[in-house]
Amino acid sequence: MKYVMIFHANLNYAYLNPDKYEFVIRNSYELTFDTMAENFPNTKYVFEASGYTIEQMALLTPDVLEKLKKAIANGTCEFMGSPYAHPMLPNFPQEDGTWAIKFSNDIFKKYLGITPKSFWNPECGWRSYVPQQVIDNGFRNLIGDFEAYSRSRLKNGQPVRPEIFEKEYSDDPAFYSFDFKYDLEGSERAIHFPFNKIEGYETDSLRMFLRTDRVCQFAVRHFMGMEGYSFEKYMDLIKKYSQQKPGEPEGALVIFADDAEYIGTNGWFRLKYQNKPDNVFEKTPESPEKLIRLVKEVEKLGEFITYDEACNKLQPLDDILNVDDDNAWHGARASTWASTPMARILRPWQDLVREKLHEVKNTLDDATVEKVWYHLTNSYNSDGQWPPTLPDAPHIIYPFNYQYCFENLLAAELLVGGVDRNKLTSSPIDTMKEILTIQQDLILNKADTLLASGTDDEKAAAKHAKVLIEKSRNLDSVSLSSDKILYPAEYTIRANMLIEARRLVGGVVLERN
Repeated sequence: MKYVMIFHANLNYAYLNPDKYEFVIRNSYELTFDTMAENFPNTKYVFEASGYTIEQMALLTPDVLEKLKKAIANGTCEFMGSPYAHPMLPNFPQEDGTWAIKFSNDIFKKYLGITPKSFWNPECGWRSYVPQQVIDNGFRNLIGDFEAYSRSRLKNGQPVRPEIFEKEYSDDPAFYSFDFKYDLEGSERAIHFPFNKIEGYETDSLRMFLRTDRVCQFAVRHFMGMEGYSFEKYMDLIKKYSQQKPGEPEGALVIFADDAEYIGTNGWFRLKYQNKPDNVFEKTPESPEKLIRLVKEVEKLGEFITYDEACNKLQPLDDILNVDDDNAWHGARASTWASTPMARILRPWQDLVREKLHEVKNTLDDATVEKVWYHLTNSYNSDGQWPPTLPDAPHIIYPFNYQYCFENLLAAELLVGGVDRNKLTSSPIDTMKEILTIQQDLILNKADTLLASGTDDEKAAAKHAKVLIEKSRNLDSVSLSSDKILYPAEYTIRANMLIEARRLVGGVVLERN
């Protein structure tokens, strides 16, 4: 069995401020490059990054970028590309996503001197035109998700994999589902061999090799030190899914294909999975040792190859890959990203700007048209509109990430000469209430508990927290305006008050797992 590791780097990351970019680059990306070069100089791996991420690396840490270029040049690292600002491709028109990928390719050529062969599709979001967007930008490989594939239907409505579909398919639009009710055989061919036949496309127009959360999500939790996710269990999973039937040609297995930030930092894992909202993007000193141990043990089982090699040097399957529109990884739907409060307030404005661009583009020079597309598609950044705010998961969208979307969209609007915002029916007040209220209530409830039975220090902190929450609920400045858009400052001030109040009461549960 061959093995593949893909480190997905994205500085357009939820809860990541620009003042921590260099910290993440050095403690995650550079750490990975150095660990592999010093300990495994001949071992292959894949590093994927958006155009935005590579551009920031070039500006902030050119020495780290040189390390990446050296690894690419000596053949140990395959560089995999993705759209410039990490948008969810299925949630916007085909033309828009094609532009977003082009802007990344421009950056890759400028700073790396290459056009990648393999493409990372953000969140593995699917719509029938996504493969065409990838093909149109010169890629020959596209990553896919086994769970999305195995829970999909054929054109006639019949499940692609009935035995899995029956146990794991759900209409629940939850944004994460790692409940694997079907005991997948270790010799599953769809995670060992590439597909060269994709529904609606000519054979070999694009090749896909599937990652699976059955292995990759366990990998993340192991690197984060989550209870119950030991190295021994991780290796047992790798060994289980390394099985092959007698007489089969040798296949491969993706053992890591998730956020690169989880090697070296904790990303926003503590917030997302462990209800520690104030512990994000901290250094994880144990990461190098864990990575070294993993590579050493896996190399006893077989050699590491690149994603391009997995797609093009292994025997392809005869099966046709069919994925339902709107699917995404982690058992989610692409439309979940499109239905968050921030997505719903931004989308009508984005649509007006796109409509105006098409109306006036013949009056604009090519450079301006391209600049409009650049800013418009940057406003699609998924983490600026994520995560959902739900009763059982009352997350809030991080202020900086939303600001990035807003400012790019405003720039696009100005370049097209403005739009008629009177056509908008969105409400910034309703949006802020939807995002902030659930968590505000939880903080107030905890503050009341501390006031009733806490220590003197806890009572003082709780009292201050209640004042901050009441101030964050004051929307008078917004109600006095007739604007239908939500200005970042209005949101940031209130969100930061909430975040500080949350810290003062010792945190609240944001997600149950």
